[in-house]
Amino acid sequence: MTLRVHHLNCGTMCPFGGHLMDGVTSGVLSPATLVCHCLLIETDSGLVLVDTGLGRKDVDEPHKRLSRVMRAIVRPRLRITETADEQIRALGYAPSDVRHIVVTHLDFDHAGGIEDFPHAKVHVYAEELNVANHRGSWLAKRRYR
Repeated sequence: MTLRVHHLNCGTMCPFGGHLMDGVTSGVLSPATLVCHCLLIETDSGLVLVDTGLGRKDVDEPHKRLSRVMRAIVRPRLRITETADEQIRALGYAPSDVRHIVVTHLDFDHAGGIEDFPHAKVHVYAEELNVANHRGSWLAKRRYR
């Protein structure tokens, strides 16, 4: 079996905190630059995507999709070219070529693009799904989709 792994940035975040957040920005009052690191794995039986980053709808309708609190804290750059969907197309594949999505956790910046791949089977830890579905805390109500 041959595997080829592509590293994708599926969403850039610019929270304040500079050096404390990213380790490279000078000062602590400047915005840091963080990425939503996703992996696209080519396998003999199709594509596997590890996390999706922000999705097309997140970019097109951020006020509907991303909570005001999270938009203010993480300050995402909303670029359609950073979506997994667009990057997969740029590599010559179709979204339907993605057979599986492995989600590390269900925060919007890791799972926002799931809807862009309606034919993929999504894999997530049962406990993570339970927490996201019940959203008991104030923070959980704003961070999960």
